[in-house]
Amino acid sequence: MKRRDFVGLTGLATGALFLPAFPGLGGTPVDPARLLEAVDPALQKRMADAALNAAKAAGASYADVRIGRYLNQSIFTREKQVQNIASGESYGAGVRVIADGTWGFAATNTVTEAGLAKAAQLAVQIAKANAKVQKEKVQLAPQKGFGEVSWKTPIQQNSFEVPIAQKVELLLAANARATD
Repeated sequence: MKRRDFVGLTGLATGALFLPAFPGLGGTPVDPARLLEAVDPALQKRMADAALNAAKAAGASYADVRIGRYLNQSIFTREKQVQNIASGESYGAGVRVIADGTWGFAATNTVTEAGLAKAAQLAVQIAKANAKVQKEKVQLAPQKGFGEVSWKTPIQQNSFEVPIAQKVELLLAANARATD
């Protein structure tokens, strides 16, 4: 399997992990006030370190961890009425490894040190199982490491701070214009 294909498939798998967070699709509803709370970076580092250590201990020669928290709010209108308002979040992690010269990937929505360590161990098990049928070992191109990297979406206006009444007003106005 080529790296590009593997990355594409892991992206689909990760997307499937986070899909349940959308309201109406069996997601995790949350209080909108909670959507403004930040996740502690020190906690995320401890969880990532637990996964990296577990992957190495299980035999991985390479591992990376991505922890993501995705927030959404949906307001559904039909005709001139609000049908539903829901806020949700998805919080999960993906662990990608190379073990025995083959890629392995596992994802979890149990975002704890133990949960990420278990996902890392599973990723290594998957890589080792894949290695039995892999014809060529994966070799990464030489690349200078980036170290610990964190990224936060730049926000000009936090959409969760916009009053729901204002959002509903905009939707109903658009709905009225569309039906005129």
